[in-house]
Amino acid sequence: MAAWFTVVAPLLPELIRAARPMFTRGKEPTQIPQQIRELQDAVDQNHQAIKTLAAEMEMTLTALKQASLELERTIVELRQRQALQDQRLMRVQIAAAVAATVAALSFAVAAYALAT
Repeated sequence: MAAWFTVVAPLLPELIRAARPMFTRGKEPTQIPQQIRELQDAVDQNHQAIKTLAAEMEMTLTALKQASLELERTIVELRQRQALQDQRLMRVQIAAAVAATVAALSFAVAAYALAT
C-alpha cells in the first residue's frame, strides 16, 4: 500500500482542488437533480480513470513478469558460468601444486647432484 501512496500523495491536493468545485452545494430541492447528474458524471469519470489505471497496472505487471523471467534466466546462466570458473580454478590450483612440487623436487635433485 505504501508504494502506490508515495506516488499518489503529491497529487492528492490537486485532485481535491479539481473535485471540489465540481459539485453543487446546497440543500434546495431544485438542486437535487443537478447534484445527481454531477455525481453520475463524477462516477463515470472515476470509472474511466480506474479502467485506465487498471490497464496500465496490467501492462506494468506483464513487464515485471517478463523482467523477472529474464532475471531468472540470467541468474541461472551466471551460476553455470560460476560453476565452470570454479572447475577451471580447481584445475589451475592442482596444476600449480604439481608444478611447485616438481620444482621443489628438481631443486632437491640439483642440490644433491651438486653436493656429490
